[in-house]
Amino acid sequence: RILLGELMILGPAKEPVQIQRTQYLPPRPLHVKQVLDQALLDANVSYLYSCYPTDVVRDQSGRVCGVVIANRAGRQAILAKMVIDATDRATVARLAGAKFSPYPAGTHTFRRVVIGGEPVTGEGLEHRVIDPPFSGPYPNRARTSSGIFKIIEYTLQLPMSDDSWHSWALADQKARSLTYHPEQQFTSDVLFEVPPDVMVAKEQATGPWKDVASLPLGAFVPSDIEGIWILGGCAAVSREQAERLLRPVSLIEMGERIGREVARIVPSVAKAQSPIVAPLKAQGTAISGDVGEFLYGLRPVVEYPRISQPESLIPILGKYDVVVIGGGTGGAAAGIGAARQGAKTLVVEYLTNLGGVGTAGAISSYYWGNRTGFTATVDEGRPSWVIEQKAEWWRSEILKAGGEIWMTCLGCGAYVEHGRVKGAVVVTPFGRGVVLADVVIDSTGNADIAAAAGAETMYVDDTEPAMQGTGLPPRELGASYTNTDFTITDETDVMDVWHVFVYSKLKYAKAFDQGRLVDTRERRRIVGEFTLTLLDEVLSRTYPDTICVAYSNFDTHGFTVDPYLELEHPDKKGFRVNIPYRCLIPKGLEGILVTGLGVSAHRDAIPLIRMQADIQNQGYAAGVAAAWLAQGDLPVRKLDVRKLQQHLIEVGNLPESVLEENDSSPLPESVVAEAVAQLKNDYQGAAIVLSHAEMALPKLREAYRRAETNQERVIYAHVLAVLGDNSGLETLMAEEQKFTEWDRGWDYRGMGQFGRALSRL
Repeated sequence: RILLGELMILGPAKEPVQIQRTQYLPPRPLHVKQVLDQALLDANVSYLYSCYPTDVVRDQSGRVCGVVIANRAGRQAILAKMVIDATDRATVARLAGAKFSPYPAGTHTFRRVVIGGEPVTGEGLEHRVIDPPFSGPYPNRARTSSGIFKIIEYTLQLPMSDDSWHSWALADQKARSLTYHPEQQFTSDVLFEVPPDVMVAKEQATGPWKDVASLPLGAFVPSDIEGIWILGGCAAVSREQAERLLRPVSLIEMGERIGREVARIVPSVAKAQSPIVAPLKAQGTAISGDVGEFLYGLRPVVEYPRISQPESLIPILGKYDVVVIGGGTGGAAAGIGAARQGAKTLVVEYLTNLGGVGTAGAISSYYWGNRTGFTATVDEGRPSWVIEQKAEWWRSEILKAGGEIWMTCLGCGAYVEHGRVKGAVVVTPFGRGVVLADVVIDSTGNADIAAAAGAETMYVDDTEPAMQGTGLPPRELGASYTNTDFTITDETDVMDVWHVFVYSKLKYAKAFDQGRLVDTRERRRIVGEFTLTLLDEVLSRTYPDTICVAYSNFDTHGFTVDPYLELEHPDKKGFRVNIPYRCLIPKGLEGILVTGLGVSAHRDAIPLIRMQADIQNQGYAAGVAAAWLAQGDLPVRKLDVRKLQQHLIEVGNLPESVLEENDSSPLPESVVAEAVAQLKNDYQGAAIVLSHAEMALPKLREAYRRAETNQERVIYAHVLAVLGDNSGLETLMAEEQKFTEWDRGWDYRGMGQFGRALSRL
């Protein structure tokens, strides 16, 4: 974002000539990203997205010889002869123990860019409009008042008590509130500040700015740390020089200088011997417990070499009643639900807006979904919405309820003691730490925290080719809804995610910008106290602990594996699905609930419960439950579910009938017998038969023997075979031999792979 309006073409003065000149247009954000991507690819440089440094690696002499990074796949060590720390706050150098001047408490000056809307005014807030503006379509789906989108740079005076992440997060939210305009289209990801705290370096540069070549290289090397260079505003240069250095063109030039110098030095640096992850220095009071995290490497299917990390401490970043990891469709709702019940609540989100699929994922309208209760109040219950406006609704409602929000932070592990999750491991732009909580809500959509804590999970593997389609949307000025499905992605594989981001920039090369959220429709799921199946859904099974009622058709975007779908297919029929509280509780763990696509459900059950409206209501219920558990100091399995149901009835999420419902399974034997009899009518009753297989099998064999027509015999033989019984094998073989060529197969294409995944043959 900082590149916008910063590039100018300069030359010697000439005699004025009266000609019409074309005004230079600011570069699109996606264009900048494409250029940088291509430069890295052309130079054969490996790179990753969405990774933060958490530790440094040292060799046996104590020299820095690498870094540890954290991402959705856990933590990985990267060994290097030299590390160039280009983070905004010189995070790697700080982790290595480099010395810095104090960060002064008081009022600080920050900058933030907003594209679209009109300048807003307020105390401690100044702005300048950068010309020329962007232009886009009008009228448009974002309902802006024109097709001109101003580039507005704000200068803000904000209080900072210290340089902790907590202070930065508070300032970030304050800046977003002060500069919000309902017609804004894009905003800065992070606050910009010329750092006031300077690294103690081998050389010190003073005086006014001249040019990049005049800055001494020693100002970018810590005075007493070997193996690290820094590239950024914390370098030991005057603050006037730092401000000019941080202009993109200057920083690119400085990066080239440092890169060339490091490349010259590296051949003389010996290979690291016995590298280990350096333990952090102890601060404060230590507490016992273990950190659960993923350490399999960048890709779960590759075996990587390993280095050791001695047992060490990890800093505590805060203590809350409820911590929600993931501020998406379910997580933002969970944060609101918990905070409105008076719980001290923190929502941690690794992107820079809240709302998930409906905002960062650009799917800005409801498809199906039970739009009642809490969902009916979200953004005034609009069936479609403007992305930035709904993201702001989520953010402002959490803050209004007293919750806190940490953006650009990633949940990457769990703090566990004796099977109880007592907090989440969170990596911020400043490093890694633990956020303690009475209850953790895992709203990552991928069960990341629960899985890291040791929960058993379900996910795609080598037993089936089944995976639902994935997209990554382009973003346009004035646009809103974009639903994509053009690939298949494993979000536990950092390289797979990298590939999607690189490829989509090429696929949507003319877009204004790229979406931030990979729209995956299938992710890792917990094995919970109850696992919802497609048959449960089709049969409208009831439970004593229903906390959400979903409503959808079978909106799968990929191959299906449930054997029921070989016999009957629900196609576009709508189903109301009861979701029990037990689906949110991972087996064997205490202190944690899971929401969204990570709940305990078979993969073919997910399409009926993943509509945005339903995940919002489910998330709200989880937030209320977590708040009550924290307030009562209760285990998650001791929740007063009837009390929760009563509350959800009062807000409109649930019908009153749930208070009288018990488990409707198993069905009476007479119902199963009738279902077996009805199978001959084009498989009618197949769901009942398959869900009561043991009871149905003797009746199926008898029905097969008594079948009056070949069509009936084929149906009963088929159902028997699906249940693993070969009684009708000869009938099926005879039916197969009637085919002289393959019948019409599945229509497998992006946004079109619906319906039966297997042909009749």
